[in-house]
Amino acid sequence: MDRIKRWIRPLGHVLTVLALIYLVNIIAQFDWNALHFGNPLKGIGYMLLFGVWATLLIFIGVYNWKLIFEFIKGSSVPTKEVLDVYLKSNIAKYLPGNVMHFAGRNYLGSKLGWKNSDVAFSSLLEYVFGAGTTGIIIVVFIALGLINIPAQVSLKINIDKILGYLSVGVIGGIALIAIMYAYRYYLRKEPLRSTSGRLWNTIKQFFTAGFLVLFAKLLLISLLCFILNCFYYFYLCELVLDFHIKPADFFNANAALSIANYTSILTPGVPAGLGIKESVSFLLISAYGYPRESLMISIVVFRITCILGDLLSFLFVIFPRGKRIFFV
Repeated sequence: MDRIKRWIRPLGHVLTVLALIYLVNIIAQFDWNALHFGNPLKGIGYMLLFGVWATLLIFIGVYNWKLIFEFIKGSSVPTKEVLDVYLKSNIAKYLPGNVMHFAGRNYLGSKLGWKNSDVAFSSLLEYVFGAGTTGIIIVVFIALGLINIPAQVSLKINIDKILGYLSVGVIGGIALIAIMYAYRYYLRKEPLRSTSGRLWNTIKQFFTAGFLVLFAKLLLISLLCFILNCFYYFYLCELVLDFHIKPADFFNANAALSIANYTSILTPGVPAGLGIKESVSFLLISAYGYPRESLMISIVVFRITCILGDLLSFLFVIFPRGKRIFFV
């Protein structure tokens, strides 16, 4: 594990530096005369309000993870405890590694008596369900004509690549199962039959009515967040920067931001996807023909308000009430 960390951390630093170089190169080519800024104080005020909006979206994320965690755990969990763990650990994603918020959940959850395996598995499912339901929403919106793919983007399906990715996924899944068996057999001294029973009990949860109800709830939450984020970026550009997103791109822009968000999560070692998310967002949204200068500034301001939302939610959970710390 230590050897893997020694490789991942430098890789994350390299990816961050390359992404930042890319962004700096774009900014260096700006035509600053093309930018028009309004009242700076008014803009800062709006940014603070959007930071509060971002905080509300994070609270929706807390509820989303609570549903998943309770499904895996098999019992209800006090909302105050989930808020405490999620919001305190969420700020750790800005530390090197891009996984420290997940590690923080396990650490804080273990202090409450939660099983590390339940916390880790629910965090994995949070990402899988988030990417999956967002992908479903984008595909459905494309089918309905609400999201339009730029003409220069090819939709040609490469079957060989898809099969290759599926093969890697299957091999990776088999390898993880093999590692789990080896760990529980050699280190935990657990019989293979007991491990198989434990694995089967986990798998069969996903073939129940309870799972269908959970998936329906998560899909509706993703749809709500997707639409709220559409309004978020649209009015952020309008009110803070006087940069107008075309109504036809109301859903397109947020689809690009959503894809960039999940892409950045896959980059190892990059704190909160810094630079990666902005680079991918710029590439995708610029395909709709927006001026480079205003677009890049809007993406940077969008990131700042999201960071502000993370900070406000963290302060919320540690802010003292009376003589005690909230939720502690």
